[in-house]
Amino acid sequence: MIFLLFYLLAIPLFSISQPLPALILAGQNLLRKGQYVDALAQLNVSILKEPASPELYFLRGFAKLNLDDYIGAEEDYNKSIGLSPFKAEVFVDRAIVRSERLNYAGAFDDLASAQKLDSTNADIFFHRARIKLILKKYYASIGDCNTAIRLGYQNENVYLVKGSADWGLKRGENAIDDLKKAVEINPSNSYTYVQLGSISLEQNHVDSSIIYFNHALKLDSNNVYALFNRALARVKVPDSPGALEDLNKVIRLSPYNSFAYFNRAIIFIDKNEKMNAIRDFTDVIRLNPKNIVSYYYRGMLEMDLKDYRSALEDLDKTIKLSPEYAAAYYSRFKVKSELKDMKGAKEDYNKAAELGKKSNYNPDSLTTEKKDYLQSLEKLTGDFEEMNTMNVKFQNQPVSIQLMPLYNFFFDKAPYSYLRFYDTYSKKHYHSNLEGFTTHDELFSDSLCRKGIARETHLIDSIHNQADLYLKRASYYSGLNLYNEAFRDIDSVLMLDSNYVLAYFTRGNIRYGLIRLMHSLDTTQSTFAINKNPVAMDNITGTYDVAYDSIIMDYTKALSLDSGFAFAWYNRAIVFSRKGEFRKAVDDFSNAIEHLSGFAEAFYNRGLVNILLNENLSGCEDLSQAGELGIVDAYRVIKRTCYR
Repeated sequence: MIFLLFYLLAIPLFSISQPLPALILAGQNLLRKGQYVDALAQLNVSILKEPASPELYFLRGFAKLNLDDYIGAEEDYNKSIGLSPFKAEVFVDRAIVRSERLNYAGAFDDLASAQKLDSTNADIFFHRARIKLILKKYYASIGDCNTAIRLGYQNENVYLVKGSADWGLKRGENAIDDLKKAVEINPSNSYTYVQLGSISLEQNHVDSSIIYFNHALKLDSNNVYALFNRALARVKVPDSPGALEDLNKVIRLSPYNSFAYFNRAIIFIDKNEKMNAIRDFTDVIRLNPKNIVSYYYRGMLEMDLKDYRSALEDLDKTIKLSPEYAAAYYSRFKVKSELKDMKGAKEDYNKAAELGKKSNYNPDSLTTEKKDYLQSLEKLTGDFEEMNTMNVKFQNQPVSIQLMPLYNFFFDKAPYSYLRFYDTYSKKHYHSNLEGFTTHDELFSDSLCRKGIARETHLIDSIHNQADLYLKRASYYSGLNLYNEAFRDIDSVLMLDSNYVLAYFTRGNIRYGLIRLMHSLDTTQSTFAINKNPVAMDNITGTYDVAYDSIIMDYTKALSLDSGFAFAWYNRAIVFSRKGEFRKAVDDFSNAIEHLSGFAEAFYNRGLVNILLNENLSGCEDLSQAGELGIVDAYRVIKRTCYR
C-alpha cells in the first residue's frame, strides 16, 4: 500500500468588521504569505484587543495548524466554534486537526456538522476521503473523492487520494489513470510523479519507477520522498553506490529521518562496513527508541565484532520490546555462551526452542518486520518533510532540545524585551519597588561588569552599610567568573540584611554558575534527553548532588521569605531537573506559572519534563502554550516529540 498524501489548505477569510481591522488584515496577509510565526504574534495582539472574535481564533488556529501544533489549533477552533458555530470552514479545519491527533470519530463528527452547514462544500468530501483512506476504507474514500470532484474540487490532490485508494484495492490501472489526471491538472507537482514511481516500484517495474523519480527530482531536486524511493529502486537494480548517494542526501536534507538511516545501515551491512552500520542503527534508535529491528541488527553486528557486552544489552532491549522474538533469544543464547553464562544461555536456548515450536521457528524471525520497515510506504510521514530547503517549514528545522536557562537578577540598562519585572511594592524583604530579571547571560558583558564593579565599589566606599550595593557588585563579579569575590559580597549583604530575598536568590544563581564552570554543564549536561527515561536521567547527578542541594537551600530560603517569587520557583525547578528529581521540578514549574501569568519559559520547561516522564499530552499542551507565548522553538520540539 502506498500512501503519499499532500494537500493544500486554502485560507477561508471571514468578512471582518472589527475596531482593529488593520491588525486583523495584517494577520491575514501574513497567513497568505505562509509567515505563520509572525501571523501568530500578530493575532495574539489582536485577540488581546478583541477577545470575543471567533474569526481571530479561527485564523490563529490556522496558524497553529500550519506549525503542526494540533493541540493549540484545536483549542482555538473550539473557541471559535463556541463563539459562533455557524462556519463550515472552522469545522473542516478542526476535523483536519482531529485526524492528525488520531481522533477520527471526532473528525467525522466535525465533517458531518460542516456538511449540515454547507452541503455543497467540496472540501468536506475531500477531507473525509482523506481520512477514510488513512483508515483503509478504500471504496468509501473513492466515493467521497467522486463527490468532491462532482462538486467542483479541482485541486490535483483529490486524484492523489483517489489513486492511493485504487491502489489499496490493487486496481493498478485505475490508480495510474487517477494519477495521470492529477498530472493533467498540475504537471509541476513533483509528488504525483513520486506516487507513480512508487506504484511502478511495487509492481517491480524498477526502470519505470526510476524514470518517474528522476522526473520528480527534475521538478524539485530536494524532494526527499523521491530521493528515498529512488534509493529503494536503485537497491533493486542493484546500484548500491547510487542508493547510498540518494540516502546521504536525504539525511542531509532531513536529519531526523530514521528510515533513511535504517536503509543506509542495510547498505553498509552489504558492503561489510559494520561500524558505519552500527552508527546508523544508533541514529535510528536515537530517533525511535522503540525500533526493535535496529536493536536486533545492531546486536548482531556487535556479536560479529566480538563486543559481547554491547550485543547483550541490545538483545536484552530487543526481548524487552518484543518478548516473542525467538531469534533474539537464540542470538542471546550464543552471546551468553561467549560470556560463560551457561545457565542463562541454556534458559535462552530453551526459550528459543519453545517459541520456535509455536511459530514454525525461522532463524531470521525479524524478516517480515525488516521488510515492512524498508518498504511500507504507509509509514512515510513527517520524517520526510523537507529540511534546509528554500521552502522549509519553520517547525521542521533542527532544534536542540534543552531547558530554558535560569533567570538572573538584573538592574542595568538592557532592551526591554530582554527583561521581566517583578512588582515588590507591597512586599517585605526587598530594597526596591520593582525588580528586573533576565535569562540573557550575554547582558553581563565583561565591559559592563568591570564598569559596574568600579561604580559599585565607589558607592560602597562613599555610602556605608547599603546591602543592595554589595548585591549588585556580587552580580557583576559573578559575570566575570570571580566567584570568591561574589560570595564575599553576598556574605556582606546577609550581615546587613539577613532576610534580603534577592541575596539568597542571587547566591543560588552564583553557585549554579560555579558548577557550570567547574563541570562544563553548559556543554555536556544541558541537552535534555527526551528519549531517556527518568531512571537513566538520574545519571546526571553523580557527585554534583551536594552542590545542587546548596543551591536548592538558597532558593528555598528565598521562597520562605516570599512564596510568590515566581523566578525562584522557576530556578529551583531547573535545579531539581538537573538532579533528576523531575516530579519536584514539575511542581515548582507549576508554582512559577501560578504566580506569574504567561510564564512562557516555565511552560516550555514543564513541557519538556512532562514528556521525559512519558506524560506526553500534558507536555505537548505546555509546549503549545509556550509557543503561543512566544517561544517559537516550542513548535520545533512539538514536531519532534508530540505526533510521532
